[in-house]
Amino acid sequence: MAKRRGNNEGSIFWDKSKERWCAEITLPDGRRKRKRNKSKKVVQEWLLEQRKNLQEGRLPINENVTLASYLDQFLQDVVQHTLKPKTASSYTWLINKHIKPEIGKKKLASLKSHHIQALYSEKLNSGLSSKTVHHIHSVLRRALNQAVSWELIYRNPCDGVTPPRIEKKVPVVWSADQAKIFLDTVKEHSYYPIYLIALTTGARRGEILGLEWKNLSFTENAISIQKTIQEVSGKTVVGTPKTSGSRRKLTLPPITLDALKEHQNKTKQTEGFIFTTSVGTPISPRNLLRHFYKAIDQANLPRIRFHDLRHTFATLMLSVDGGVHPKVVQEMLGHSSITQTLDTYSHVIPGIKQEAAEKINTIFAEG
Repeated sequence: MAKRRGNNEGSIFWDKSKERWCAEITLPDGRRKRKRNKSKKVVQEWLLEQRKNLQEGRLPINENVTLASYLDQFLQDVVQHTLKPKTASSYTWLINKHIKPEIGKKKLASLKSHHIQALYSEKLNSGLSSKTVHHIHSVLRRALNQAVSWELIYRNPCDGVTPPRIEKKVPVVWSADQAKIFLDTVKEHSYYPIYLIALTTGARRGEILGLEWKNLSFTENAISIQKTIQEVSGKTVVGTPKTSGSRRKLTLPPITLDALKEHQNKTKQTEGFIFTTSVGTPISPRNLLRHFYKAIDQANLPRIRFHDLRHTFATLMLSVDGGVHPKVVQEMLGHSSITQTLDTYSHVIPGIKQEAAEKINTIFAEG
């Protein structure tokens, strides 16, 4: 007489009405769970996986949830409440533009590493940059880690995927002479102090636009980075710096301090944001960029991004005669670690090393 199977062992049989192999297992609460497929091997593997999950005390997964519906829930319950507005906007765009249209219909529980790897390959073949595909990977990996935490899946399929390598690009910067030409071109414009702060402190665009008069100390010759102005979905939004390290105090050189004093004399303002429109609202980052590119063309200089003013500052600091120590540059830029600074500006470091070698040679060659 055949031994009767226990509730947690399950069975496999041919379903004549469906013309499919069917695996069935009874759960601890008495409910039955089935899997049908033309391939007997597929249902056998499914049954083995279900047995293992029950033996390890794992709850049964809802196999009807699609990746798209889960990602919508992730955006609503996690992203919108835990990430900064600009980051949340980026997550939403990447998910709706690049992930859901391609693999959104797949069942969350059936999503495999090779599906995700194929998605990355398709995106790269379509001309998307490796950097953007890497961003897609970061977003999807975080979303699926959350699914694991919520016990919607047992493992993150992104763990078995190899994302594309991001090609390291040397920052495009201006020389000191080019930076001076640009500043001369915009000297009579109200945005002049903005550009001067960018080139003499390395502060980010949003950090500069977020400066308030209370963040400026004429006695200490310094500004304190506490807020940012960003553009999210066409709206100007006041936010906080990227990280705790981004909240920092920056010492201003006399030329920048003088420009800010003159700006205050012209505006007659001592409260609120330092840089505002004619009606007192924060300057839109987009409007600043329009003027920036127009001024570049007027000065007949190579086109760079506003963010490259930050790179220009760092490069000049590291390559100036005598050189500024990378640790100081790191703190001024608000980088989380000196490794980030050294990695970003490694193209400047060889010159510093050569200068150091020459200095040590001078010391010991004198005798």
